[in-house]
Amino acid sequence: MKKVLVTTALLSSYLLANSEISTYYTYKDYDNSKTKTEGKTLDYRFLHNFQNSELTINYEDSLTKRENELTKIKMTSLEIEKLSMKYLYHISNDISIKTSFINIEDNLAPSDNGKIYGLGFIKSINNSNEIKIDTYLSNYDDFNVNQYDLTFVKKFKFNDINFMGQTGIKYIDINGSEYGNYNLKNNYYTSYFLNLNANYNGFIFGLGFMNGDRLFAVLEDGLKVEHHALEQNKTYVVSLGKKFKNIDLISRYIYSNSNELPENRKDVKSQFVSLGLKYKFSL
Repeated sequence: MKKVLVTTALLSSYLLANSEISTYYTYKDYDNSKTKTEGKTLDYRFLHNFQNSELTINYEDSLTKRENELTKIKMTSLEIEKLSMKYLYHISNDISIKTSFINIEDNLAPSDNGKIYGLGFIKSINNSNEIKIDTYLSNYDDFNVNQYDLTFVKKFKFNDINFMGQTGIKYIDINGSEYGNYNLKNNYYTSYFLNLNANYNGFIFGLGFMNGDRLFAVLEDGLKVEHHALEQNKTYVVSLGKKFKNIDLISRYIYSNSNELPENRKDVKSQFVSLGLKYKFSL
């Protein structure tokens, strides 16, 4: 018994050393949606660094309330569970490769049981600049989605403030036309994005903007996917946080404008407010 306890303690110490656990709560509010009213999402994330590798696992549990627009009668809520994983391997100081995977469980959408596979390449040009190339294959019952991302990263410092900027494009190619009983009219989408993050004395501030239509897009470096037929137009992101010794507190606000395709509803506005807590283990 003593050996089992010692072995368990050593294994737990190894797994938790150089690791991070975090949880995020997101409140969702919809305006002008055909049926969606409000909802919530809970994310649980684990990240572990070992040797030249980094493993991230994220579990997402989401519920969105729905009601008839005219009668206000409650409809079946939308329930979603997603499990995503990302593995990053540093081949050298300048080159890294990445793989990712997402599994979707959805009680209403035709994209239920969808699976997304990702492969990426990162090249550091110098200490301040890098380029990232990512490709994702989303496999659904009636169609597939190919996505290609090109991202440029720039790190710089102004006085005592550390900045990191990212800009790039997303190209989406949909192979198929059926989303349940709805026929998809467009198969090609292109959007661009711009993000700027700042860190000053432990305080974190971020701004993000994405423009151009996108559909079934994979986001957050392969850990998130927009798997509903919701054609996004513009997205704005503001984040604010504070780093302590082992704990990070994070808040985020996201505003999006989109079109619900099966419902034929344009100018749907969604607002997401997130609060997150991250704990870093160390030796």
